[in-house]
Amino acid sequence: MFLGAPGSGKGTQSSWLSGELGIPTLSTGEMLRAEAQRDTPQGIRIRKILAGGSLVDDSLVCKAVESHLKNELPSRGIILDGFPRTLKQAECLDQMLTRMGMPGPVVLHLDVSRELLVSRLTARRQCADCGSIYNLLSRPSSLGMQCEKEGGALVQRDDDTEAVIRRRLIAFDLACAPLVEFYSKADYHLIDGERDTAEVSAELLAIVGRAAVRVAA
Repeated sequence: MFLGAPGSGKGTQSSWLSGELGIPTLSTGEMLRAEAQRDTPQGIRIRKILAGGSLVDDSLVCKAVESHLKNELPSRGIILDGFPRTLKQAECLDQMLTRMGMPGPVVLHLDVSRELLVSRLTARRQCADCGSIYNLLSRPSSLGMQCEKEGGALVQRDDDTEAVIRRRLIAFDLACAPLVEFYSKADYHLIDGERDTAEVSAELLAIVGRAAVRVAA
């Protein structure tokens, strides 16, 4: 389970770890953004919440995650990216795992300073056609402001403007403190997310490897 503010590298690292271990990733952010593209009452509601920089309410997120886990959780496990984000969601996850006979999560908390988070997120761009993500600082497109895959225009998401980002980070900080306390006595690891991506990846792989050995034993 990845814990960290928007822009901390959860998506990058969870995707890499998924490839290394052959374990699928459930990104609640992607799941909710996909729903927000639908012109259903729920989709429109989520779209407005995301555009305003607020967090989607706990009951809505928990229902979506539980439905996914019940239908698609493989025996080898899953990587959670962006869930849980609140104490209520963490308690909900514990109840889900208990009902499913699964162990508690290995918690990987990526710690990054506020100003670096703002810098990373305001530089993020997304292809208007296929949704591919780029970053003007760390992962620019070789075609400038066009997508390398589809050639579509690279645009800034509504929730990546500085004003919205700072509101999102304040909301995250308020929700994160109870989560850290909740998981502090569990399999919790605080990781410096400001280092080179490869260094962070190596530490994550080592932690998960040790956890796998304990479960197997």
